[in-house]
Amino acid sequence: MTDRTKELEAAAKDIDPASLQAAKAAIVVNCREYLRWTLLFSRRLETTKPEELHKFARSLSLTLLGHLPTRPATCPFCIQYGHDKSCQGCGYAATHGRCDADDSAFSLFIEAFQELGRLIYQDTTASQSSCLPVETKGLLFALLQASQELAREMQEGLPSLSTLQLMRQKQIYIDRMILQLPLCLFSEDVQKQRCILQYRLEGYW
Repeated sequence: MTDRTKELEAAAKDIDPASLQAAKAAIVVNCREYLRWTLLFSRRLETTKPEELHKFARSLSLTLLGHLPTRPATCPFCIQYGHDKSCQGCGYAATHGRCDADDSAFSLFIEAFQELGRLIYQDTTASQSSCLPVETKGLLFALLQASQELAREMQEGLPSLSTLQLMRQKQIYIDRMILQLPLCLFSEDVQKQRCILQYRLEGYW
């Protein structure tokens, strides 16, 4: 066992069951809401015109990002220690830096996360993709199905997770979900920013 693993175990051990359950409940809500949205997107995609596919991809991508467990309500540490903003005794702050510090692991991650969302939102011109409209639709359907499965797996696996396991699983889940983004339909800037986000995510937990 590495020293870092020991540090993370020590950070997680003081989280009480109520804080852990509250974080899990918030993640369940995110997953359920995302699954409801994907059903709507799936129905809409069937009738989406070729010239509307880029706009559809942007909307779907932003919806995916918006339902990932990045908010304080999905973090047992924030729930337990962040209510008065003192973060006194927070194991995450001790091992990763306070979340409100400019150079903390979370700040670096969330900055990259928000920048990816901004770039997708502002990406209003379809890239010169070699995909035909039918291929683009197929890609988007595959994205929907894969992300649905990931959300279901996340939701179903939550009950048995310890705090340590939950934080690691959130990290894995976010990584797998952002891999579903249809980057070939977006600008090179979006593609580069996802790489930056993946790098920053490595320090998230």
